[in-house]
Amino acid sequence: MLKKAVFVLIIPCLLLFSLGLWQLFRLSWKNSIIKSMSLPVVHLLPDDDLTKFNYRHVKIDGILSDIELYVFAGQRGYYILSPMLLTTGHYMLVHKGIVGEKKEEKAKIERVAASGVLYCDSSKSKSWLIKNDTTLNTWFTLSAEEISNELGIELEKCMLWQEGFSNKLTVQPMKHLEYAITWFALSVIWLITCIVYYRQSKCHPSS
Repeated sequence: MLKKAVFVLIIPCLLLFSLGLWQLFRLSWKNSIIKSMSLPVVHLLPDDDLTKFNYRHVKIDGILSDIELYVFAGQRGYYILSPMLLTTGHYMLVHKGIVGEKKEEKAKIERVAASGVLYCDSSKSKSWLIKNDTTLNTWFTLSAEEISNELGIELEKCMLWQEGFSNKLTVQPMKHLEYAITWFALSVIWLITCIVYYRQSKCHPSS
């Protein structure tokens, strides 16, 4: 009877409750991002730790290279990313926008003060199913390690979404709250249902 109660009552309730907690954690994480994105623009210095300014509106000086990486964006075309040489000697990818098809003309090398939202992700994006076609300059996944090896440069873990396109980094946390309430409600409903069923079975035992 105890084992049955564990599998029928306790485990489902804990699972539903855990899903609700996970949604609350996601809500807190997104609220933190929104708070960071609402802070004033900061002009980064050469010795600043970029990861401390994740999801901040920043301005940073550098030399934008003429290299353009085309990242497949489905029916919309390609995202264009270019490495920018920072005063530290490292490079950072700059997200320049989206185009319907690859451009024929070569980009120019220019000194810029790029503005946008800084996005830092320490995880490595890699797909075992779809391979990047470096020969045709077509990328399906973003891997800082693979790009560094291909271009022979050292890339920062952060990427800059330039102004005019950084509004794509919208964050809407309200659905997480709705989902959390739903999971918590389902756990309570399941608990009440099991208690009622248990009491009825106890009052009317099968012969």
